[in-house]
Amino acid sequence: MFDPEGPIIGIDPGVSRCGYGVVKRHSGGRFEAIAYEVITTSPSDPMPQRLLSIATELDALVKEFKPSGMAVERVLFQNNARTAMSVGQANGLALVAAARHLVPVVEYSPNEVKLAVCGDGAADKAAVQAMVTRLLQLTEIPRPADAADALAIALTHGWSGRVRAQAGETSSEASALDKAVQRAMERDAALNREKGSVIA
Repeated sequence: MFDPEGPIIGIDPGVSRCGYGVVKRHSGGRFEAIAYEVITTSPSDPMPQRLLSIATELDALVKEFKPSGMAVERVLFQNNARTAMSVGQANGLALVAAARHLVPVVEYSPNEVKLAVCGDGAADKAAVQAMVTRLLQLTEIPRPADAADALAIALTHGWSGRVRAQAGETSSEASALDKAVQRAMERDAALNREKGSVIA
């Protein structure tokens, strides 16, 4: 069972490298990075074993941190079908881990994450990593990069207002910044749907 007062887990899915980041919201809207790392599997191992390893690690993360919510990067169409399939498999494992423990889960597109963290849906990875470092008041950029991306995904969820709604808070408690970010993200999501770039 999820803890409505618990932290937020962000997942940057992938089979070879699955990043995770855990953030805790404090009074005043400040977020703290509690943990971040990358779950890795060897390409030489059989795929079923690799998926089992990721599933086991994700399950352990949810048990350890008892999150109020999980945020996962949504799978997009890509030129490389093999990469898209790999990301999709890891994405599904994260959704299952959340469902198994009754943790509310939301998926965000890369553009939504960039928009929430940098204010620009076209920001590059370096800009996202720099903003994550600044927003979480870290002394250095989180490494590996997949971990920084996962922290950005967790922050997006924290600012979206959805996690507070899931915890039973009223919309009046959301700050003006939260509301502005939410509106911008909704516009970006609508644009993605119009372009047909997001897998439902």
